[in-house]
Amino acid sequence: MYRQYWLLVSAAGFQQQYFRVVPRSLRVQEGSEAVLECAVANLAGQVQWAKDGFALGFSSVIPGYPRYTMFGDRRHGVYNLRIVNATLVDDAEYQCQVGPAQMHKVIRANATLTVICKYLVI
Repeated sequence: MYRQYWLLVSAAGFQQQYFRVVPRSLRVQEGSEAVLECAVANLAGQVQWAKDGFALGFSSVIPGYPRYTMFGDRRHGVYNLRIVNATLVDDAEYQCQVGPAQMHKVIRANATLTVICKYLVI
């Protein structure tokens, strides 16, 4: 009986992880820098970014993507994605993904990066 009561009390004070800052879609000119923002409150799971459904990993240095960096303040749940010298290859759908942990469910938020070509061909 005591154990069941304790579980009810601890569950009542539980707060699910959620996005404090949701990534927003951006339009940037080719050659410029793009920063997709993502901040999580009550963070419990691991955070990573995905590009067009391909997971980029949990490290701040992203293998195979030398122009991409995940940066921020882990203590405050900030996991931004920086893309330097944006090219048309970077034009994609990105997703900030927060994995499950203990009683926390997976959360995801999408943003589109549109890279505008520098030169207009007529």
